[in-house]
Amino acid sequence: MKRLLLAAAVLALPGGALAADISGAWKVDSSVGTTPISINCTLVQTGHALTGACAPATGDAGPTALTGTVDGSKAAWGYDVVFRSKPAHVGYVADIASDAAMTGTLELSGKPSPFTAARKPGS
Repeated sequence: MKRLLLAAAVLALPGGALAADISGAWKVDSSVGTTPISINCTLVQTGHALTGACAPATGDAGPTALTGTVDGSKAAWGYDVVFRSKPAHVGYVADIASDAAMTGTLELSGKPSPFTAARKPGS
């Protein structure tokens, strides 16, 4: 009984609970300046590591491989792209609100914009 109570107490502590697995297809909504954008990301979480790919929801740009990490209720990932004919880095720092929602900051070459992300149904 004492072991059960101890295990429950450890899981109740901040950082003691296991993070949600954010593997799956996500739709990220943000903006570049005043232009709204949507990005489709497929995230694959293995332990604390993230891999996968992201691509704009519109246009003909193909998916770009991403790498990142998950630490408790925080996630970060990024990838390199060519934006307006120049190399650029896209970085995301997210608060995992649930297994179906995230909020955070998308940074394109040093310029931050808030984003929201929702898990796509069935993923």
